[in-house]
Amino acid sequence: MNPNDEHPNEQAIGIHLLSDIHEAQLDTLLQNVARNEFDELIKAGSSVVKSANTVAWSLNASATELGMDLSELGRHLRLSAEILQKLDLRLLRVSTLPERLFDMLADTLIVPVEHIRAYIALPPAIPAGIRFHAASGEPNVVLESFEDALMDEDEISDDDRAYWLGDRC
Repeated sequence: MNPNDEHPNEQAIGIHLLSDIHEAQLDTLLQNVARNEFDELIKAGSSVVKSANTVAWSLNASATELGMDLSELGRHLRLSAEILQKLDLRLLRVSTLPERLFDMLADTLIVPVEHIRAYIALPPAIPAGIRFHAASGEPNVVLESFEDALMDEDEISDDDRAYWLGDRC
C-alpha cells in the first residue's frame, strides 16, 4: 500500500480502527488485505467516526444554521447573548436552569429537548485563551447559577428578568 495514495484523515481513521490490534497482527493484516478491502474498512470507519461526533453541535452553531446569531436567539428567548454564550459554553449550573428554557431552546432551534439536555450536561467548554493562561494547566472553572447570571446581566430588561425569575428578583 502506497502511503501517498491515502489522505491523512483516512490514515488516522484506519489507525484508530486498528489500534487494538497487536503490531504483528497489523503487519499480517496489511500484507493480506487487498486495497479495495482496506478502502471499505476506511469508508466504514469514517462513517462510524462521523456519527460519533456530537461535540461539533452547539447552541450557537444551531442558531447560525437557522440564520440567527446569539443576539437574535436571545430576543426569541428573552435572554442576552452573554447568557446564551455562557449556556453554550456550559458555564451555568444545569440544576439551576428552568425547565421552560430547555423547551424554548428546543422549539426555537428545532432540536429535540433531549439533545439540548445532553449537550448542556457535558463538561464546561473552556475557551483556549483561558486554558492558555491557566498557571497549572487546566483552569479552575466555577459554574454560575442561572439566577446569578440573570441578576448580573445589564442588558436584560426588568420584565425579562421577572419572566425568568418570577418573584425572586
